[in-house]
Amino acid sequence: MKWAFIEAANAAFLNARRWPERHASRLYQRIKQRKGHGKAVGAVGRHLAEAAYWILRKKEPYRDPGLRALGARGA
Repeated sequence: MKWAFIEAANAAFLNARRWPERHASRLYQRIKQRKGHGKAVGAVGRHLAEAAYWILRKKEPYRDPGLRALGARGA
């Protein structure tokens, strides 16, 4: 499972320019500045794993925290 989440984090990294407002993209950029690419991808992978756990646990759809924050600012 770890491999799958790391691959998903790499996909998020590759699409960060397309969707810079996404939480995973912003998390990657923030950690990459301090720790580098490898640590940032690992952190995003962990974030995705935790999000998947809570989605399955609560049986609710994923709500991107980054998009909610943008919606609150725009209102």
